[in-house]
Amino acid sequence: SGVILSVNNSLVCDPLLHFGTEEQKREFLTPLAAGEKLGCFALTEPEAGSDPSALRTSAVRDGDDYVLNGNKVFITNGTHADVALVFATVDPELKHKGITAFIVPAETAGYSRGGHEYKLGVNASGTTELAFADMRIPARQRLGDEGQGFRIAMQTLDAGRIGIAAQAVGIAQAAFEEALAYSQQREQFGRPIADFQAIQFYLADISTEIVAARLLSWNGAWAADNQKRYSLEACQAKLFSSEMAQKVTTKALQIHGGYGYVREYNVERYFRDARITEIYEGTSEIQKTVIANWLLEHS
Repeated sequence: SGVILSVNNSLVCDPLLHFGTEEQKREFLTPLAAGEKLGCFALTEPEAGSDPSALRTSAVRDGDDYVLNGNKVFITNGTHADVALVFATVDPELKHKGITAFIVPAETAGYSRGGHEYKLGVNASGTTELAFADMRIPARQRLGDEGQGFRIAMQTLDAGRIGIAAQAVGIAQAAFEEALAYSQQREQFGRPIADFQAIQFYLADISTEIVAARLLSWNGAWAADNQKRYSLEACQAKLFSSEMAQKVTTKALQIHGGYGYVREYNVERYFRDARITEIYEGTSEIQKTVIANWLLEHS
């Protein structure tokens, strides 16, 4: 449920707020921010994941319209979104300089979506493919200028990564609370397993890692509120928090033993949900690349 809200707010409302015209804000941002409509962020394609400059969805100018053709995959909220922020290229030869953003209502002729993709975790959020066939979009629904789409996408993802860091912290916190309670209830060898040093060390590591990730997430959020550029802080928060969540949920499941592996207990869901935080809105490898590039650029 958290990622449904995060995508709507961070990946759709935020770019409309920063790059939209007053008319676009009235028509699209207001109902999205009010919860009357749901938005999705349509960037990823079958051959354009970590490298968005390779996207092939085309946008051809035709008078006062653009005609869009192409396909998107792994689109969170795509199953029920009323509005899609679609990224297409006006010229593939220009690579990232040709990418342009469009505000696309789901009822637009030529817009279609696939079925819900059943995933390892986070199945409350509908993930699907989108397809565009000779879809006409008025030029007034272009977000920003031609060729500005890549900048819009990268700036938007910075903000979104802070949201995913917070999501990872929340998943880990829930797993920790389950493990802490279970360790004091479950008895082996005549006493609670929380009495054993191995379990105590797990709990100590888990609690410390969660606090560190939460502080990094807050640092990213502070930077977004107070700095013009905050790619470094956002990527650091997302990288550490997502990898922390994977480690913490693994330890929390281990504390539950065999019961952690069955669906009767919540911890197995946290274990599954945590995994995606290392992948979407930029893999851990992409986060490390951005962090390293930032450090080298500013050294």
